[in-house]
Formats: sequence, structure tokens, C-alpha cells
Amino acid sequence: YCVICIPKVRVNNDITSYLDESTETKIGIDIMDSEFTTYGTAKVMVSNITYEKAESICDEINEIDNVKSVDFDDTEEHYNDSAALFSVTFDDDGESEESAAAMNEIRDMLSGYDTYISTEVGVDEAADMQKQMTVILAIALVIIILVLLYTSQTYAEVIVLLIVFGVAALMNKGTNYWFGEISFITDSIAVVLQLALAIDYAIILIHRFAEERETHDTREAIIIALSKAIIEISSSSLTTISGLIALVFMKLRVGMDMGLVLSKGIICSLISVFFLMPGLLLQFAPLLDKTGHKSLVPSISIWGKIVVKTRYIFSAIFIVSAAAGAVLAAKCPYAYDENSVRAGTQTEQSIADEKINDTFGMSNTMAVIVPKGDYESEARVLYEVGKLDRITSALGLANVEIDEDKDYTITDKIKPRDFSELMDMDYELVCLLYQAYGMKNENYAPIFGNVDDFGISMIDMVEFIKE
Repeated sequence: YCVICIPKVRVNNDITSYLDESTETKIGIDIMDSEFTTYGTAKVMVSNITYEKAESICDEINEIDNVKSVDFDDTEEHYNDSAALFSVTFDDDGESEESAAAMNEIRDMLSGYDTYISTEVGVDEAADMQKQMTVILAIALVIIILVLLYTSQTYAEVIVLLIVFGVAALMNKGTNYWFGEISFITDSIAVVLQLALAIDYAIILIHRFAEERETHDTREAIIIALSKAIIEISSSSLTTISGLIALVFMKLRVGMDMGLVLSKGIICSLISVFFLMPGLLLQFAPLLDKTGHKSLVPSISIWGKIVVKTRYIFSAIFIVSAAAGAVLAAKCPYAYDENSVRAGTQTEQSIADEKINDTFGMSNTMAVIVPKGDYESEARVLYEVGKLDRITSALGLANVEIDEDKDYTITDKIKPRDFSELMDMDYELVCLLYQAYGMKNENYAPIFGNVDDFGISMIDMVEFIKE
């Protein structure tokens, strides 16, 4: 049943969907999704080329279907140290097939160059994370098998332990179907954490079984070992589940997702140990006898004597260490940006980010949503924000220029004659449009007064004409 259900589990790749509805970020994202189109973007760096060649590449990228625009000029922000940085914007959002196709075409076009591309378009972060976690799981299994072989009393018990864990992992992944969907983070890490948290339960039972088998036959040894181990394992699992359940109360709801799945993983492990493992031990008993070996773990009784004799010294050391740890913990810096932390194993994306940042400097964009209409206040805010330290530019409607000669922005109030010149429209027609605009908005000044004295922001007028 669980094997059949595993492919049916829906995995949510959007971490923002787990934000609390009351947070500013969630509110802002919801407004952006409903009011705006967030176009897909890409930073494309091509190294070891001349500026003339970079201009030619820029023109070629612009000609690709579904590429909306390419920002490139001769400033240090786009050309530095014989490297060109193209800021590409696509016609659709970053998740569309059209944007992904355009991104693939750019990759093919630049395949012969020394290229570094930083983008989320056409990149499946969940799949990349799943690949990494698969490697981590494989490494963890190899290490655990080696440790079990080293500490075991019989080689066959390793087979039993792996079967028990494998069944528990399948049960947990399959029963995720009951939740409808889970986050890609939980889906990626659940098996590894379940292995780390729950393998002790099986080890406890198999050691109990080995002890009881010295004085009882196989069947009786299993019964007695299970009756004693249930209490130990259950108390251990309850503390683990309590810690995992605490995740459920995180404001970021991915904590609830992780807490429930991992707690269920512990329960699946308990079911495997209490119901499956006794039968496996009974079936594997002859093989356990045949594959027995001497303990490979050396005697460490001398370490116990040292600890007892130095107990006061070590107690003082740990008290001082705990105090120092508390002080240092309060001073520990935290990074909330994944680009600020360098991973041990770098992906193609992280390598591209590092190369681009080293050549052109690190940049970060923040979107601030404000109510529309008060363009004068918006212009003042943009001006003040633009003067702040470490702010290279602040872009909004109120500072987008449409005419360099007259220094107009798209939110400036423009009178009919200037509008007629800018738009190359008939002056009398523009006057009629201004009067119609006034009537629609119940402002009768351009109708009963002098229409030439009436100013309307460029963007409002263009929207009115479009309607």
C-alpha cells in the first residue's frame, strides 16, 4: 500500500505558501500575485570577451522569442574586467514553459563561451535538493553500515536492521499521502532524519535479544527481550516525538509539516521494531548463529577509571564551558540569505552566483508595495531612499523618465498642449480627452474652466485612453 502511495504524494515546491497569512511578506506576495506580473529574470555573465562582442551577444539575446528585454551598457555594472553581465527579463513569469524555453535557447547560444548563469527560470530547486539528499542518505547508510559491522556481535544482524529501517522508511513516505501534500524540504530530509532518530530502537531490541538468548531459547528470548525493550524504546521515542511536535507551533507552517511527518516517521519505526523485527529475528536466528564474531570494539574500562578520578576537574571545566557557550551563543550572527552562506558542495547555480558577485559585486532587490495615486509622496520617498547608504538605485513610477529634454516622468501632471507634443496627437482631440477624463472623475474644471490649466499625470491619462 505504501509503495503504491509514494508516487501519489504531492510535493509543494513553493516555500512562501507556508508563510503565516498575517505576515507582511505573505500579504505583500499575495498583493503582487494579484496586481502584478512578476517576470522571470536571469543574470548572464560572459567572461573573456570584448565590449563590441558583448554588444553583439546582447542583440542576439534580444532577438530570442519570449525575451522581453536585456539590460546592458558600458558601465562597470555591466562590463568589467573583460566580462559582460546581461540582465535578461522574460515575457512571462519564471515558472512558465515559454520562459524556460527561452532560457534554454540562451544557454545553447552561449555554449561556446565562458558563461555563468544565475536564474530560477527552468531550475527545479526541489529536484536539486532531492539529488543532494539522496547522496547524503547514501553516505549516511554507508557510515551506519560500517559502524554496525564494527559494533555488531553477528554480521547477520546488520541485514535485520536494514530491513526494519527500510520498511519503516517506506511506511512513512507512503503515509504522507494522507496529508494531501508536503513541502519539498520535508520530502527531502525526512528519510535521513528518520534514520538518524529511529535506528537506535532496533539496536536496543537486538541487544536485548542477544542478552536473553544466552539463557533462553530463541522464541522465549524474543518474547522477554521485547517485553523489556518496549518500555525503554517507548520512553525514548516519546521524548523524540515531543521535540518534533514542538515544530508544529512554528509560525512558519513548514514547521508543522516537518513536525507531523517526522513524528509519524518515529511511529512507523516503532511499528516496524515492535511488530516486524521479532519475526525477522526468529527467521534469521540460524544465520545469526552462523555469522557470529568476536567483538571488534576494544575494552575502554581504563577510560571509566580516568573519568571517575578526574570527575571534579571535568565538572569545573564543563561549568566554565557552559557559561562561555551561553555568552558566545548570544553573540552568534545569523544569515537569513542563502547567498551569504557558501555550501560545501557547490551547484552550478551557486558557482555562477559567486563568479558574478566577485566580478560585479553583490546585489539584492527588495520590492516595496505602496497604495497607488499619491505620486508626489512616492517621488519624495524614492528620493530619500535613493540617498541611503548601500542603496544603488530606487525605482518606482514616480521617477521613470519619459522625456529627457523636458525631464518628465510618467507620473508628472502634464497639461494638454505638452501632452499633445509628447504623444504627437492633435491638440483639439487632446482637449476633448482631458474634458472626458474630468467628467469621468467628476472633476468639471476642464469643462467649465480653462482646459489648458488642467494637469493630469501621464500614466493616468494613458490608462484612461486605453480604457
